[in-house]
Amino acid sequence: MVNILEQIVVNQSQTWDKTLEKFPGKFLVKLDSVVLKELYEQKTLIHEEKVDDFLLLKESIINLKKQILLNGCGFFVLAGSSFKDFTVNEKKSIYIIISKILGKLLKQNKKGELVVDVVDMGKTMGKGSRYHHTREGGSYHTDGSHIYSEPPDYVGLLCINPAKKGGESKFMSAYNIHNKLQEKKELLRILYRKFYHDKKGENKPGESSTQFEPIFEYINGQLKFKYQRELINSGHDKANQALSEKQIEALNLLDDILKNDDRVLTYRLESGDMMFSNNRWLIHDRTSFEDYEDEKLKRYLIRTWIREHN
Repeated sequence: MVNILEQIVVNQSQTWDKTLEKFPGKFLVKLDSVVLKELYEQKTLIHEEKVDDFLLLKESIINLKKQILLNGCGFFVLAGSSFKDFTVNEKKSIYIIISKILGKLLKQNKKGELVVDVVDMGKTMGKGSRYHHTREGGSYHTDGSHIYSEPPDYVGLLCINPAKKGGESKFMSAYNIHNKLQEKKELLRILYRKFYHDKKGENKPGESSTQFEPIFEYINGQLKFKYQRELINSGHDKANQALSEKQIEALNLLDDILKNDDRVLTYRLESGDMMFSNNRWLIHDRTSFEDYEDEKLKRYLIRTWIREHN
């Protein structure tokens, strides 16, 4: 028996919309001066990337996790201004330490990389390239849903360089989306059933090239959302299982909701900003971007996928 969230959710920490942009204090954070003092005084240890060398930082991030990732709007940005006294390499290591505080780093591809560069490589998704190697936007998705049946719990991004123009992060709450879908309960119920999701070639030899998983789940009072339309379309093609008319109707309704900018928070990451988001119930995208010609100035972010320790 599939458990379905039947009621409208009224908790504004979960159902926020674009108006959240007017209240950056709910997600934009500057590290406490005592925490920064600890980092600065122990600079020589930063490159070792050991969590227990920075206990004040650990305590601060665990509190942010509880207050914002789990019980707040679902994402927070550590302002880059907090890290102005650190080199790029030191910022990278601080970012890795924070990611480790939040959980275990997950492999992001067949190469086993735990940390991945998000940078335009002149490729396009239309020719099969991964999203993070293009400058394209307009594809809301759950990170890691092509590899993991249980996608990463959290996603981290460190901005080294923003784009010349565009490349803003976009977030939408699954609870807000789900409330709107309640108007068409028959179609909503279809999204709790299983669909084929393309693994985009990340399957091991002998493994299926698709996953068979639902889009929505409601487990232990928590809504979980896993979606990327392109992966479902290609997944059903690979599985040789045509989508039914009702499935297509449900997916189209979901896509129409995702096109509503009133539900979207947009935020531009600046150099040094570190963003961490709850990948269970936030879906994200970015705007397309124009980059610099100078290689040293090109848009460059670093990404981690994080699994809860327990």
